[in-house]
Amino acid sequence: MTRVCFFGAYDREYPRNRILRAGLARCGVEVGEVRVPERRAWLRYPALAAAFARGVHGAGVVLVPEFRHKDMPLARLLAGRRPLVFDPLVSRHDTLVEDWALHPRGSLQAGWNRWIDRWALSLADLVLCDTWAHGALFESLGARHDRIARVLVGAEEAFFAIGPPAAPPPVRVVYVGGFLPLHGMPLLLEALARLELRRADLPPYEVVLAGRGISFEAAVLYVERKKLERVTFTGAIPYADAPRLLSSAHVVLGAFGGGDKAGRVIPHKVYQGLAAGRAVLTGDGPGLREVFEPDVHVEAVPRGDPDAIERALRRLIESESRRARLGLAGRARALQVASPERVGESLRAALEHICAATARGARRGTAA
Repeated sequence: MTRVCFFGAYDREYPRNRILRAGLARCGVEVGEVRVPERRAWLRYPALAAAFARGVHGAGVVLVPEFRHKDMPLARLLAGRRPLVFDPLVSRHDTLVEDWALHPRGSLQAGWNRWIDRWALSLADLVLCDTWAHGALFESLGARHDRIARVLVGAEEAFFAIGPPAAPPPVRVVYVGGFLPLHGMPLLLEALARLELRRADLPPYEVVLAGRGISFEAAVLYVERKKLERVTFTGAIPYADAPRLLSSAHVVLGAFGGGDKAGRVIPHKVYQGLAAGRAVLTGDGPGLREVFEPDVHVEAVPRGDPDAIERALRRLIESESRRARLGLAGRARALQVASPERVGESLRAALEHICAATARGARRGTAA
């Protein structure tokens, strides 16, 4: 297996597939791309099929990246005897129904999205997961246990290259993200409001919330209504600016939502903050504990608890030594498991395993 073909209407700038592609390249695996812009299936499928005919030559594996559940049927048809790998990253039902609450449970849309999950997962020879907790969800949706491989999200080299922050004051607390429900922005803002009530007893600090998304407008209104003077918003930023923002941080914020999804994942922002050597504060959960140890690598709090978030923020703002200890240990752990090279090695091993299994199956079929 010397060449992998990434296939679908995926976003090339999304960190997950960027890291997978870079990691494979670091490990000597050639990466090809068959990609078209997102549009309706009746337009997307012919364009993908034509691009596949031009770009698949020499590929031993076809890989459909994150969120592209609806590209899996065509990928299965075109892949032929090549192993088909799916990296869903999320369940559509879990995201749209349980986390975002866009569709009521039991509704037709809820059922439709669960069916898409099941169909897409059933078509794959190998399903990737970012945590085993997420893998268990995919297994409950029909993925075979022996055809699931964990490949961590990791962080890009730009985050590992970040140097130490400027000495405080102020202590700068930074969130970079899409204001998604699983991030628990209302809980974080409630904690920040309580923190401001104690600001006279704390070293100078400021909180920067960067990005834009589902809960952005509500967050701005809350900060204005509560007159939170220490909180500022940047609005949407280019992904390339994220390392610059984190370089100014002393504390990096993760995800605090109380839902099951937040407990299964380790968000990009957590890996990025750890790669940068910053103290990371995030919600606890089984996914996090697969890779990082609370109070050693990260400051972890019970998800859905604004009091716990506020107490942890106070500890980190007050204690430079705690920030330094967590940042040092967290970065060391990130270097062990979450660099593009380490992510690429684990992905390459998973792909080599499925290629070997596919070859054995083909030989048995020929012998029969």
